[in-house]
Amino acid sequence: MSLARRLGLPEETPQPVAIAILFYIGHIFCQGWVASSECFAFLTMAMVGYCLYRRLLTPSFHILYVPLAMYGIASTLSALFAERRIHSFGEIALWGKILLFPAALILLRNVPLSRYTALKMFFIFGIFTAGYGLVQYVALYGHHDLEHRITGQSAHVMTLSGLLLPASLIFLVLWIHSMRSIVLIVGVLMTHLALLLTYTRSAWLGWIVAVAILMILKWPKALAWAVPVAILAISFASLPFFSRVISSFDIRQSSNLDRIRMAEAGVEIIKDYPLLGVGPANVKEVYPLYRKHDAPRFRIPHLHNNVIQLWAERGVLALVAYLFLQFLFLRECARGWGGTSAKFAEAGVAVAVAMMAAGMFEFNFGDTEVFWILLDIFAIVVAFMERPLPNELRPDSVLPETGP
Repeated sequence: MSLARRLGLPEETPQPVAIAILFYIGHIFCQGWVASSECFAFLTMAMVGYCLYRRLLTPSFHILYVPLAMYGIASTLSALFAERRIHSFGEIALWGKILLFPAALILLRNVPLSRYTALKMFFIFGIFTAGYGLVQYVALYGHHDLEHRITGQSAHVMTLSGLLLPASLIFLVLWIHSMRSIVLIVGVLMTHLALLLTYTRSAWLGWIVAVAILMILKWPKALAWAVPVAILAISFASLPFFSRVISSFDIRQSSNLDRIRMAEAGVEIIKDYPLLGVGPANVKEVYPLYRKHDAPRFRIPHLHNNVIQLWAERGVLALVAYLFLQFLFLRECARGWGGTSAKFAEAGVAVAVAMMAAGMFEFNFGDTEVFWILLDIFAIVVAFMERPLPNELRPDSVLPETGP
């Protein structure tokens, strides 16, 4: 059996193109392991480049290329003009990360059935990652505190929650449109439980905001029921979960005060370096000069806020690029909202809103694994909304295009 057929692609798919798609789904599955994910991602980009050179793939443009290019340019300029150029090489690697989006979109556009292959692998990734975290939670029996939180296959709990948040919303939105799918039911249950057990408040907030926005746009009357249900759920939650939620409102709590002091320091940094920022990876070094005396930590890795971090570190153009990227993607989703692939537009809105909301309390845009899963979801959503397949070509085993 040919590789193309094994991947659910047409038999006539050229072998190099099939190999590129194989590398791409390998990247999707390995997103929790950053080194493996990077290897597969760069192999994907290299193979796509080869296929473009051989004219086996047709290049294409998308408006989202513009803000991504702006972000790359802003980051490179910031690194070149920074007083400390410790991360100049890293900004060259950033261009490689950005190129994943056009590489993925070119593949998904040229081989329409690859969209279903990528989506299926995303389902496998979400269920596997959630299962990994749940097994880890059971293995940590007796040590379920903030110092022993689950990390899954990632290096940090914040990365795990950053991967589970979009996965849980994709499963949820698609399940609402196809409730008979066992895969989606399992995915919803596992990813939501694992996300809950990360005890990551920013991810919880992102999920709440995303679901609230979907309700406002699709079922506004449901909000009247959602609020009391949420209050009851929190009131009768287990003590660790209840305490974690309530701690969000205590500004004297160490991590909350730390974020407030980081935001204040970030504003001061922006005032001194408004155009190009202090340079990539330099916030950690300059923060002690701007921190207030009662800030819990002397050194920090970043400012725990996408907006403040991007402006303070990379300058105003990087912030504009970030906001422009979100705006343009949401505009694409708005255009596809009432179409035949409306569920993907809804999933795209949910993911984008959730990641932006969570990013107000965590620099998730700077986390390689989270940055890449965001680009992957953007590419998959855009591809599904652009060119829906005829009914006779849709692989029903993956996901029906119509509702239940």
